[in-house]
Amino acid sequence: MKDLCQYGNRLEDEWEILPWIPDPRPPFKIWVKPEQIAPFFLIPHHPYAISLLLKISDGFRTEEFRRLGLTGSSGDWERLVRGVIQEFEENNSGQDLFHFDSDEDVFCVYSQYIDDLMMLAKMIRAACDDEKTMRTYLGVIEYLKLFWEDAPEGEPSVILYEVDTGNERLALRSIDIFADGRIRNIPDLYDGAIEIMPIPTVEEFNAHVWGEEFRACLMEKAEFEAIWENQTYDGMLK
Repeated sequence: MKDLCQYGNRLEDEWEILPWIPDPRPPFKIWVKPEQIAPFFLIPHHPYAISLLLKISDGFRTEEFRRLGLTGSSGDWERLVRGVIQEFEENNSGQDLFHFDSDEDVFCVYSQYIDDLMMLAKMIRAACDDEKTMRTYLGVIEYLKLFWEDAPEGEPSVILYEVDTGNERLALRSIDIFADGRIRNIPDLYDGAIEIMPIPTVEEFNAHVWGEEFRACLMEKAEFEAIWENQTYDGMLK
């Protein structure tokens, strides 16, 4: 394993010059408390950047990764953090703020944008508190919108599924949307079911394996959550 100070550190002439940063750059203000992000920890590379590290040997959340068919390697952590970064970039200005410098011993994400890296560190740590959230950031959770053309009376015209692709494509939640505007949240699709059936893929629905009347597409998590919370749907019904 390299010295921890080497992760996320570059040669002096490899750093980007940030014109709004005074020269000399004042000391970094580390406002994240160690206990807020443990077992992750920060390594400053003043005056250029800061790294967030995790020792893989700590075994942090290994069991959760294994339940998802992964191992908790640095590569798995990078996969999860890419999902967190995508959400961060959608909600904040700026792209390509973060970079990886991991190896088999240590996961490392680093940035010249000090405050952004600390905000990301808190998001990463918060994501680890909930296995379902980890699944989402890892891309294991899929959100699917199913259109039911000429649905029979009493049946929904649109069905939204939250699908756990790491668990035989079983639905975690679903939402029924009716032609008259009614919305029904279903927190447990299999409650009382005699047989538990997986949710077909978009490709299977659109190949009409399940009938000519069904058409499907993927959707964003944010749209699913908004409909679930607000009980309103402004999208197409067919």
